[in-house]
Amino acid sequence: MTRAIVVAALLLAGATVSLLVADAAFAKELAPTSPGTVRRTVDSGLELVLSRPTFWNSACNARGVTVTVTQPPANGTVSVTDGLNTAAGNPKFGTAGRCGSMQITGKQVVYRSRPGFHGADVLVYEYISDRGERATATVIITVR
Repeated sequence: MTRAIVVAALLLAGATVSLLVADAAFAKELAPTSPGTVRRTVDSGLELVLSRPTFWNSACNARGVTVTVTQPPANGTVSVTDGLNTAAGNPKFGTAGRCGSMQITGKQVVYRSRPGFHGADVLVYEYISDRGERATATVIITVR
């Protein structure tokens, strides 16, 4: 499995997984991925963290990342905000070095259904780092 596919899988894995990419040779190897699809479930009206894309350099400074919702959900909202994300001490990509376990500013992508809605909702978003690393996510959310 290529690293780019693994990145897309991490992006889609859910609320407890952050996409944390250290500044290393991996940044040059990461290629655009084809859209991936993931299914998630959330209770009506509650927040669901979809991903936390975070990139940093060897000095533990945040690198830029842009998240764009290309297909908004019909029955809820998606917010993309800056937030502190914990850099993994042993990231799957790159080397955390002294940055492991530090709080580094990245993005947080959060879905919330409209109050009282129950059913399926779909959204598509992509992120692009300041160096052109890119992934697209299609999320099918069951709201119960």
